[in-house]
Amino acid sequence: MNEARQQQMLAGQTALARKVFQVVPIQSHWAALEIHRALQASRASSAQFPTVRACLSELKEQGLIREPVNGHFQRTATTPKPRKEQAMPKQATQAVVSIKKPESGALDVLAGLSGEVVVLADEFGKRMKALSTRIEEVALSVEAEREANAEAVSKLKQLQDLLKGISQ
Repeated sequence: MNEARQQQMLAGQTALARKVFQVVPIQSHWAALEIHRALQASRASSAQFPTVRACLSELKEQGLIREPVNGHFQRTATTPKPRKEQAMPKQATQAVVSIKKPESGALDVLAGLSGEVVVLADEFGKRMKALSTRIEEVALSVEAEREANAEAVSKLKQLQDLLKGISQ
């Protein structure tokens, strides 16, 4: 993956995912808990561990980081952007363009556009799938919190009933 592609993919991530990405090491691999601690130590975020873990999963799914050992993460190596050769003078460029125009037919252009649409649809589908996975993870954590709150309310009511019984 080149640097431009990496930056493009990071731009589509949440702010927290970008912060998590900045903490993930390049040279070695760290456990998810180490990454969470580093994020907390840098004071970049006070996100809870399950949220950081979800960000790591999203970054891994996008190919921005990899998991060389189960539960340990490392940034994916990037290749530097290739340098463009010096541009030709405008006259020569125009001559080349005018020569190439008759060779490329409308069908070739349509085939190229069709290929771009297929790639775009594929990327969109992957992004939507990743987004639905993240939504599901958040929904599960909300449900777990709700159950914990319901249990705490139940215990509180029992305690209130017990105190009422003692006071009578």
